[in-house]
Amino acid sequence: MDRCQKIDCRADGEAILRATRLLQIKGPENLSTRSSAKHNGSRSPISTKNGIDSDVQSVISKASEISRIHYGCGSHFLKGWLNVDFNSSDREGYLSATVNLVKRHPFPEDHFEFGFAEDFIEHLGQADQIIFLYEVYRTFKKGGVLRLSFPKLEGVLRKHYTKTEYETAALAKYNAYEKRGHLHFLSVNELELICKHIGFRELNMVEYGDSVYGELKGLDTRKNQIGLNTYVEIIK
Repeated sequence: MDRCQKIDCRADGEAILRATRLLQIKGPENLSTRSSAKHNGSRSPISTKNGIDSDVQSVISKASEISRIHYGCGSHFLKGWLNVDFNSSDREGYLSATVNLVKRHPFPEDHFEFGFAEDFIEHLGQADQIIFLYEVYRTFKKGGVLRLSFPKLEGVLRKHYTKTEYETAALAKYNAYEKRGHLHFLSVNELELICKHIGFRELNMVEYGDSVYGELKGLDTRKNQIGLNTYVEIIK
């Protein structure tokens, strides 16, 4: 594969779609980090009787300080980035916030310049993956870039579905999906279709650790998943 394979994602006509402003944002008490199997439930809405919820206001204030966001960070924090997850913890010297990433994100429109998520999006169901990408589109500036690293469907099939028999498929269901709380593996074509529909301009298929953007270079940490994962940079 070429170091940087471009896929044009400009949609015909009116392609910019916005998520409803009535969605809630904070995660349920029992949601965990990117190894969690389910991300659902409900919590406090954006507005309260006294205005904006104090926790939400704190997240908004943190976002105003920085233009780079790390989604589904788990315990891996990036210096100089806003590290967010369903249940995030504080760490000295790092900026972090708890955000339900399958609800409306508590960030203004056209704000972030760069985003990164490693082995996160496969823990979401397909509908929640689409919501997440909608919110990325809404909150990114024009020309903003989201870098995703995740096990692609093509790699999962090659690794786990090695024989055409029930026993292989049943074992693959456990090892590829249930064991690590994976819900939906995107194929490259499926991701392209979704991003085109939302309105993203292009997708660049890149290599592990490599990027034309200095901010996104060297972020990948799971070298053992080369061949299983895909590495893509999505441009608004």
